[in-house]
Amino acid sequence: MKKMLICAILLVGCNLYAQQPKGVYYEIFVRSFNDANGDGIGDIPGITQKLDYLKGLGISGLWLTPIHPSPTYHKYDVINYKAIDPEYGTLADYKTLVQEAHKRGMKILLDLVVNHTSSEHPWFAASTRNEAPFENYYVWKFDTTKQKEWYSNPKNPQEKYYAFFWERMPDLNFDLPEVRKEIIEVGKFWLTEVGIDGYRLDAAQHVYDADDVVKNNEWWTQFRAELRQVKPDVFLIGEVWNRDSVVASYLKSSLDACFNFDLSRAITDAITEGSASGFVEKLARIHQLYASYNPQFVDATFVSNHDQDRYRSTFNGDEAKTKQAFMLLMTLPGLPFLYYGEEIGMLGKFPDEYRREPFLWTEINSTNTSWEQPRYSNAQTVAPLSLQQQQANSFYQFYKAAIALRNNNPILAQGKLALTKLVEADKRLIAFELVDGKKRVLILHNVSNEPLLLKVGKYKSVLFGNGFNAGKSVNLSGHGSVVLVL
Repeated sequence: MKKMLICAILLVGCNLYAQQPKGVYYEIFVRSFNDANGDGIGDIPGITQKLDYLKGLGISGLWLTPIHPSPTYHKYDVINYKAIDPEYGTLADYKTLVQEAHKRGMKILLDLVVNHTSSEHPWFAASTRNEAPFENYYVWKFDTTKQKEWYSNPKNPQEKYYAFFWERMPDLNFDLPEVRKEIIEVGKFWLTEVGIDGYRLDAAQHVYDADDVVKNNEWWTQFRAELRQVKPDVFLIGEVWNRDSVVASYLKSSLDACFNFDLSRAITDAITEGSASGFVEKLARIHQLYASYNPQFVDATFVSNHDQDRYRSTFNGDEAKTKQAFMLLMTLPGLPFLYYGEEIGMLGKFPDEYRREPFLWTEINSTNTSWEQPRYSNAQTVAPLSLQQQQANSFYQFYKAAIALRNNNPILAQGKLALTKLVEADKRLIAFELVDGKKRVLILHNVSNEPLLLKVGKYKSVLFGNGFNAGKSVNLSGHGSVVLVL
């Protein structure tokens, strides 16, 4: 076992949580979560039924994937922005969910998709017919050549409309003031009529072309300013899958947070490769960059979501690696998001339907929702929650304990990231400190299969982990983690 000495530090970043949401958030793909009416499809009343479970898990807020009427199973193409898809329930159901969540101290974020609508949206139907006032609600141009992402108007084949993601998802024209007004009204509606707390903004960098950062930011700055008139503490978190400098620009005045996709990849890469080389240094640089745009930035952290392979699958089912990925997430500053089912070790790979399989609630040979036949998370591969709640070493018990560790120790979310210089560096070790005033913790993650012996000197007690000898050293097992207190 290799010996190392932990010593001096360099502080970076800032207090991330001065006035922003706290705790651990939970992403729910509504269709797959819980079915309240027995039709095999997850729904909003089903989520309400499970609020006590989520509260018991330690969750502070929910991000619900789109719930608007839509022709697709995923509902990322909207037909009516001010309604609930009947498959999922009613507007009254949604209001009840929000009210019951608030009673439990939990917040609700709605997934809002505005760069495009469904081709079945009444706006688009009117626009294809050149009907006022919808003629220019979408991005049109006259073009007889075949070009990627341009499609023929079904009413006039020589006329082309732009659809970045898919032919049936036409892009709205945000150069038109009337379109901006419509979307702002939608944003205000769910805040004032339903009482939600904010939005996860889908494809936030694609309102205009992703390279047109200035125009994208100008729109979101306007949107946030308008929404703050009706809810001053509205929280907006954006999906901006781009380089760090572009992500940082959205944190200045247009969005409250952006998901850290680079960190997601870095976590799985470090654990897969057994090498943490540059992990903390890169995160420190990102935090410094974000802070240069907004000293009160929020780093929205996660390991996987509905658009990515589940990370237990990335690790080929390895339990130790999967648990370590989550413990690393729980010990990094920021606002962490947990994807539904991760807490029971669900699996999933592309195509997207199989990244979004039914949550396993009860008997080992059944699932609660049945809208699709699971390929990866089934009775042979994943123990249902009801069994895991009775098993001391299950994924569920580990995740619940890790969330409690974070919730009971605010320094893990609020602390400033501090680089720890090693006299003898080891690429197998992710090591950093978090500092909040006079409080200080040291966090160590061994991303290799081999044990490490670490000298830690000044640290006197342990918050999490084992193998610690006060004032001397830590025996860190393969894929082991420890949190020490000064």
